[in-house]
Amino acid sequence: MFTVSRTLDVNDSTATEPTLTRGHVWRGLVMKAEDAVPFVGAMERCTVVERGEGWLVRDILLRGEEMRERVTFEPENRVTFERVRSSTMGTILNEIVEDADGVLRLRFTFSLEADGVAPGSAEEKHFAERMADSYLDAVNTTLAAIRALVGRGDLPA
Repeated sequence: MFTVSRTLDVNDSTATEPTLTRGHVWRGLVMKAEDAVPFVGAMERCTVVERGEGWLVRDILLRGEEMRERVTFEPENRVTFERVRSSTMGTILNEIVEDADGVLRLRFTFSLEADGVAPGSAEEKHFAERMADSYLDAVNTTLAAIRALVGRGDLPA
């Protein structure tokens, strides 16, 4: 199993207007959990198959692979994606964090284990690096999609 974590400023110097709030980011993450296709370029399909108070189960098609994830919500703080059917099992976290100066950030962490990849091997290291690049792109795409929704007035503060 490998773990990778990255934290991005939500409103960094390269971000265009509008400035995003914690509420914007939270509502965007919930929308992404419900239907990730507009937020994640590699996502081909996302269908909610079950839901309850504070959670849902979704079937996704990601890079040609059918997967199932259980998604739990900790309002305004964290969305946890637990892979329950996939060739790469584990957990993915999307967390909204702020530092002492109030700088809003989005942290993603994944702890995954790929079928047929030996723990600690060069192959696992390479796999983790590819995954990190892919997830970094997905987080940037997610923030851009949220910003676009806010800019159009489709995602209120």
